[in-house]
Amino acid sequence: MINTHSLSISRLPVKRIVTALLFALIASGCGYGFQGGGSVLPPEVKRVYVPMVDNLSTETGLTLIVTEAMRDRFERFGVLSVVDTQSAADAILKLAILSVKRDTSATASGTNTQLKQNAVITLAGELKKTSGEILWRSTGFSVTRPFGTTANVVVTSSPDFAATGLGAGDLASLGNREISRGAERATFELLAIDAATKVYDEAVSPDF
Repeated sequence: MINTHSLSISRLPVKRIVTALLFALIASGCGYGFQGGGSVLPPEVKRVYVPMVDNLSTETGLTLIVTEAMRDRFERFGVLSVVDTQSAADAILKLAILSVKRDTSATASGTNTQLKQNAVITLAGELKKTSGEILWRSTGFSVTRPFGTTANVVVTSSPDFAATGLGAGDLASLGNREISRGAERATFELLAIDAATKVYDEAVSPDF
């Protein structure tokens, strides 16, 4: 945690400041829930191979982010093991990022200044056994999250902001462009988690 009493904000690298603010700038909170260890997959499917996601968008940085989110989600609950090679797998999860879009969700009253944007990632994919049997398939689904583009949308009284160790006056050291880019990066990471959760819930988790 950054101690603003002992370390001047002017001495902190801008990148570090932005990193500390990332989750405080995201308009909607993360949804957390408990998940069981059941599975709707055939009992012989225990190991899954998740190759790098195909990225058909112009956001090159998303390839690794989404791939890692998928691998983490599929291994987290102990139902499946994620293996490093296709030859060691019982099933293969292939995904593609079809598009990434942004649109304005809020503007300042009386002006055209953007306060918030929506980021939308659309993906498609399939989980199939190495024998070729399709276990799950989606021709297209989207995940959406808003993010703030200016310091005006940061709730400095929120617990998330307090956890950064920064003060409300510290935002003055960041330009709106830096804030927007930092918030967008954090939003993409959360969208990757959202997408991975959706795929896992549909392909693996039983309905209770």
